[in-house]
Amino acid sequence: MGTKFLADDLMYNTDGSCWQFVPVYSEGIWNLEPGEDILKHTLLRLYVQLTIIFILSSTIHLFLRRYGLPRLVSEILTGIILGPSVMGYYWPNASEVVFPPDSNRIMYSLTTFGYVFFMFLMGVKMDVNLIKKSGKREWYISIILMFNMIMVTRIAKYINKFMDNRDPIDPWVGFFTGTLMLASFPVVACFLMHLKIINSELGHLALSTALLSDLLSMVIVNLSDFANIMLQASLRAGIKSIFLSLSLIVFIWTILKRFLFWIIRRTPEGQSVKTGYIIVIAFLTMFVAIIAENAGMQYLYAPFIFGLAVPTGPPLASTLVEKLDTIISGLFLPLMATFCGFETNLWEFSRLPPYALCFAMTLGPLFKMCAVYLPAVWFNMKSRDAATFSLILSAKGIVELGAFVTNTNKKTINDEQFAVSVIVILVMATIVPLIVRSLHDSSKLYPGYQQRNIMHSASNDDLRVLVCTHRQDDALAAIKLLEVSHPTKESPLSIFGLYLEPLRGGSTPLIINHQLGQNSSKSDCKRWQPIIHVFKYFKAEHPTFVQVQVFSAISPPKVMHEDICWVAFDKSISLIVLPFHRKWNAKGELISDSQALRGLNSKVLKRSPSSVGILIDRSQIRGPSSIFCTPSVYRVALLYIGGEDDMEALAYAKRMARCSRVHLTVIRFVLSDECEHTWWKNTLADEIFSALKKKDKLLGNANVTYREEIVRDGVDTAKIIQSVGDDYDLVLLGRRHRSDSPITLGLSEWCDLPELGPIGDLFASSDITTSASVLVIQQQIIEE
Repeated sequence: MGTKFLADDLMYNTDGSCWQFVPVYSEGIWNLEPGEDILKHTLLRLYVQLTIIFILSSTIHLFLRRYGLPRLVSEILTGIILGPSVMGYYWPNASEVVFPPDSNRIMYSLTTFGYVFFMFLMGVKMDVNLIKKSGKREWYISIILMFNMIMVTRIAKYINKFMDNRDPIDPWVGFFTGTLMLASFPVVACFLMHLKIINSELGHLALSTALLSDLLSMVIVNLSDFANIMLQASLRAGIKSIFLSLSLIVFIWTILKRFLFWIIRRTPEGQSVKTGYIIVIAFLTMFVAIIAENAGMQYLYAPFIFGLAVPTGPPLASTLVEKLDTIISGLFLPLMATFCGFETNLWEFSRLPPYALCFAMTLGPLFKMCAVYLPAVWFNMKSRDAATFSLILSAKGIVELGAFVTNTNKKTINDEQFAVSVIVILVMATIVPLIVRSLHDSSKLYPGYQQRNIMHSASNDDLRVLVCTHRQDDALAAIKLLEVSHPTKESPLSIFGLYLEPLRGGSTPLIINHQLGQNSSKSDCKRWQPIIHVFKYFKAEHPTFVQVQVFSAISPPKVMHEDICWVAFDKSISLIVLPFHRKWNAKGELISDSQALRGLNSKVLKRSPSSVGILIDRSQIRGPSSIFCTPSVYRVALLYIGGEDDMEALAYAKRMARCSRVHLTVIRFVLSDECEHTWWKNTLADEIFSALKKKDKLLGNANVTYREEIVRDGVDTAKIIQSVGDDYDLVLLGRRHRSDSPITLGLSEWCDLPELGPIGDLFASSDITTSASVLVIQQQIIEE
């Protein structure tokens, strides 16, 4: 009666009793019963497995990261080493003890759970506005990628039928080829974050294209699943599945999205969302995944769509990422990658793959790269960047591994096919980062291909200005400048206010969007409410032709310039207005000289994705109402010496000149030597100045005065500039000029503030006591 036998790796009793009871946890190594194996306890064995996995993967990554390889490569290699390919083949007894076959079910459950939340987090991290911002280039490339996927998949099936002599066609061929041809948004996002170029223009282009491609593929895949339901079950079942799936999407984007905004409104500004709300959202994520699976929809798509419904940025999205990203990216996803390597048995390769798979693994990626490279070049992208762009969209990673694992569980992939899939992902995850790093210079993060400046903006488009402020005085001075920028129906203004606050203590850096309707705590209001009040006052004075959004950036001073550049890049800003680091009182006495702000301005000038203007304000503004108490005639002077920055200042002056109460004076410096004067000929500047003097249709009936100042050298230029400020309310000028121009000869040698240029430096000196404001402009730097 006491005899026991082994069946399916589990112990039974012949006396009719149930399964042998083995607790999931151990009583400890000192309390083991005779013959008891401590690793038979499931929880303890899982701890040992995780410890071995993460120690080995970290050790491998310690060496591979020197070559710029992602951690995914180390995790897959760890699984291959611990699986039947190495440990199970050479040390089978040790493998049987530490990694018995029945433990795979636990790992698979953990990886599936983590994969669901990974897809949710990728939706949270993604900005849905990328679709709205996508232009023809992104749409065309995404559509071409879809046609390429269909074409390559059909060719692979044709090869499988006629060259591999498979009739009917192996369904695995179509699935494997289609997976390789897709551009997965989560994989592209992770790849760009690994390369640290996700905030670059190339990164945004890749994200937008991958997102559109992913959404199109999502539609195609689900329509294919619905068609299979109709063919294999019934037309009624297919229609029912479509109806339930659409109902789930509508439920997410109506009921659940309103619930998310309700959470935001109940969260004070600058604070994290309560843990209880995070738990509810986690429950809803699992709920929509279960409903999607039962409705006939891919269960991973529902969490992704739910993540898309979460409003981007703080407080909700940032809190979700902060709470969930560590455990998902640090535990579950590495475990999935290791599990895929563990399930890969390299000894299963008994023969060469069929011709269809060989085609999909070799010529298929080349066709995909051409489908991206050729349209990108056609859209005037540089050849080197187009090649990098095509490689980024060819990146493979955790999403493809998840797709293969899911289909392995459904018994549609055998062991040999799964091993081929994992090895292909491993090879591509190794090669693509190495090639991209050799092609792309990640130090050039923000300068890109699109011109974001005033000069190249259409005159009837809205002028998008980012106003950076540290205190209320900065906002008041900038708004006074924008007041004379002539917002009209034909030329509206879009103002983005950014309050910059140094990070205190161990707080988390964040950017707060004050348009989400959050509650404000009293301590927070004291800091940024005066800034918000200034911008709201300006909006109230121009309710029709001005759009205003206000943000607060709280970050360490050393990286605060990244917040400015990121907001400027994300909002397609044409001009960034920075406050000068020096402040004067009503008597003209210097009262503040912050070197930290000076360093911040210099960093923005070097990395800015748009034009930058440093506003030197000597006027004394008391309260928002004083902004609109400007004189009936506002006198603006434009100092023109030559160069791109002066042209940008001239473009801004043209917008101001449309204002009826602005009197614009264009002061052009020319050399007394007529021979040296020939370098002005045949330039765009000559055409503009000719139009200014004639007062033709360029400016309509604008009040514009043109005059020339004849100078011999920098000394003459300095004398004229010292007398300019007293006659005007605002002076516009460019930051950089020709280094070999006699007009500025000698000024650069005595320049104390290079961030202002030689001319701007004169206006910031203690010798000038003018009350005029000065805007020193640098045009956007476009990389050649």
